[in-house]
Amino acid sequence: MDRLDCLRAFIRVMESGSFSTAAREMGLGQPAISKRISLLERDFEAQLFLRTTRKLTPTPEANRVYDQARQILDLFDATRANVKKSSPNPTGTLRIGVPASFGRHYLMPLIADYMEMFPDVRLDVQFNEGVVDLVEGGIELALRIGDLKSSALVARRLGYVRRYLVASEDYLAGRTPLESPDDLRGHNCIQYSRFSSNGTWSFESEFGRHVVEVKSSLVVDDADAMLQAVLSGVGVAILPVWCVQTAMAQEKIRILMPNFTIPSLPLQAVYLDTHWMSIRARTFLDHLISQAGIFDQQIEI
Repeated sequence: MDRLDCLRAFIRVMESGSFSTAAREMGLGQPAISKRISLLERDFEAQLFLRTTRKLTPTPEANRVYDQARQILDLFDATRANVKKSSPNPTGTLRIGVPASFGRHYLMPLIADYMEMFPDVRLDVQFNEGVVDLVEGGIELALRIGDLKSSALVARRLGYVRRYLVASEDYLAGRTPLESPDDLRGHNCIQYSRFSSNGTWSFESEFGRHVVEVKSSLVVDDADAMLQAVLSGVGVAILPVWCVQTAMAQEKIRILMPNFTIPSLPLQAVYLDTHWMSIRARTFLDHLISQAGIFDQQIEI
């Protein structure tokens, strides 16, 4: 196993204080992190962490290794960046996978900019709300919203997707006001199939987390279609910020229960292996990272 990968895992454990957190941030399973640390301990012939069921404590040896490990990786990354400056322009076909609604609203302008910068790259963009197998689909880079399951994929956090509870004025007219999550039991809720399979919605407030069971006669797997249902007066829905901004600007919907927030979802780029990432995929990822601020939007209520 590449010892640079092991050092990266070690640094993430040191900085996060947890094997599980390091695994999540690196898009790996916890056993993979444990294996990397074990390999380093064998190479160094020293224990790096004292593990108990409740606490992870770095040993004095770990603290000595940390500074040098950071210098090694910083030097490697700087060298790689210097080599890339003289690398040839990217060419070939870059196949990427993006969530459909998110892609329609955010990705096409970024793709247009990328194509202007790298005209020799042909982009094959696949819009899909489901989780597509990168190997089977021949996809080099994908964007995913929500928590990731453990896998061999590498993940890079780009931001968070904020969500809001909304309804149209036509739907709200004459109905019981929505002042707390419990009031949702008397309303028809439009559910997004990927995040509402258990029939519950979660909210946060100064008093803690509130989980409520909701009833629905409509389940949809596309945020734009959910917005259309809201505009048609079908019911109440939790929509991502890009749908809410547009409809609010047109005064077609209202944000409900402003004192109760809906947990944001992480937006991440995932790919198979940084060591064999093509120049076209690397430059597109760098372009996404440079523009990541547009993804992290919120609405002042």
